[in-house]
Amino acid sequence: MTTHFRNYKIVILIATACILFSDCVQQYVSPYKSPNTGYLVVEGYISGNGTTQYNLTRTIPLPGDSTIPAVTGAQLQVEGSDGSVYPLAEQGNGSYSVSSLPLSTTVRYRLRITIPGGETYLSEFVAYKPTPPIDSVNWIQNGEGVNIYVNTHDPANSTHYYQWTFDQTYEYHSAESSEYYYDTATNTVLLRSPSQQVFYCWRDIPPTDIVVGTSAKLATDVIYQFPLVNIPPNSEELSVEYSILVTQYALSDSGYDFLSQMAASTQDLGSLFDAQPTQLTGNIHSLSDPTEPVIGYISAGTVQQQRIFINNLQLQNWAYSEECPMPDRAVPAIPDSIQFYFGDEGYIPLYYKYPPPPDGWISNQAGCVDCTLQGGTTQKPAYWPN
Repeated sequence: MTTHFRNYKIVILIATACILFSDCVQQYVSPYKSPNTGYLVVEGYISGNGTTQYNLTRTIPLPGDSTIPAVTGAQLQVEGSDGSVYPLAEQGNGSYSVSSLPLSTTVRYRLRITIPGGETYLSEFVAYKPTPPIDSVNWIQNGEGVNIYVNTHDPANSTHYYQWTFDQTYEYHSAESSEYYYDTATNTVLLRSPSQQVFYCWRDIPPTDIVVGTSAKLATDVIYQFPLVNIPPNSEELSVEYSILVTQYALSDSGYDFLSQMAASTQDLGSLFDAQPTQLTGNIHSLSDPTEPVIGYISAGTVQQQRIFINNLQLQNWAYSEECPMPDRAVPAIPDSIQFYFGDEGYIPLYYKYPPPPDGWISNQAGCVDCTLQGGTTQKPAYWPN
């Protein structure tokens, strides 16, 4: 089972804020000053039935480079209150993981991080919380497109606080199918093999939002029709086939509060009536400087997952257009034309145009033919339906 904690982009607001259209609003200067290296951001979940993975990054100021700096060369380990220690292996780009930890509900756990230079961060011990199964993931098509929901409940009435992450993947097709490709070495057009096709592609949608929910104010621990995703009408995601893998985590009340504040600070800003940025206090701290802000909250437990597929044939009037805006062009089978159109101009041959003369290929621009240029891959996921 693959598990992960949602990747959220944390940005500390250092620039001053001023609303220009109102004379009665005074300039605000933030009292929080980020160090040159940025604050440490810790993202992950200590899992007892799957992969425990943590990502370490640094915050960046706004405005600035959108690249989030990864923390590499660190040493991470999960520690139990019973004295158990489980090191995590570095996977690259700030990611550290270990699979299949033998955790126990009678033991409390914490995370220790030592980064290059000797700085050590240690979380508080947290309880190990089993996560109840997902009852169902369902969807409804309406005027807003397709809305996807999750349902769950805890018969023991003891969870109450939940987080969901989701991996979305969809199949899409290029506007035109190509039977041939141009070989630059020989300046010739050759027939494609099945492994060289560029018509069928699959693309992942990067996770963004923090999604948490609670049943604490209800008489029973039931989550019903909790909204996860909205896919707008006629969008490409549902032009062929779509899949969503939903992962569910049980949280403590303090873990839920932290993520709720994080969501309000990073997702709901934009007007005078939205929540304003606040300093977030997690449960992981620097041993040398306890006042240093560290962004992240350590939780431990099991995770639950469920995947569903939605096929375009299941939808009503989903009118996504794959038409190419450029007309096809005939390219004669002579070396100069082949070199010019398929080499210099970037056209891709579609199919062979038989005589009457001149023979050659019907072609179109690469953007209409090669689906990988839209960010996807031609490698079909192993879990995809045949």
